[in-house]
Amino acid sequence: MFLGTYRHAVDAKGRLAIPARFREQLPAGTVISKGAEGCLQVYPPKEWARVKDRMRITSTTAAEERKLQRMLFGSARECEFDAQGRIVLSADHRSYAGIGAAAAVVGVNNLIEIWNDEAWRRIGDATPDEYTRIQDRVAERERSNDR
Repeated sequence: MFLGTYRHAVDAKGRLAIPARFREQLPAGTVISKGAEGCLQVYPPKEWARVKDRMRITSTTAAEERKLQRMLFGSARECEFDAQGRIVLSADHRSYAGIGAAAAVVGVNNLIEIWNDEAWRRIGDATPDEYTRIQDRVAERERSNDR
């Protein structure tokens, strides 16, 4: 499980340190791709396998789903860690996520998200009322799905 938020510098070559706690759970075959809301998502191999098994294009796949698959798989690449535990964020990935000299590396249960530092601060600055409102809406959807 991935938990917590870590802020790290991104050097001129696009290298970003991944926290040691996270690296321990990221073996060879870890994949990074563009994610929703302007972040990058880092998938351990087992999570990536689940994604690829759920998402297959067939003759009956809807156009929007085909487009999502093209965006997700077309922007994906395997992560390679250097001796200092850094990965290289491609120029395309940095541009997509608006990542400059700093990034937030966020544990989100089964995967990691990498955010533009300022965008992540805005998410983290949610008021208690906003947090409660969102939590209540999600809980309501879950109750509706259980019926």
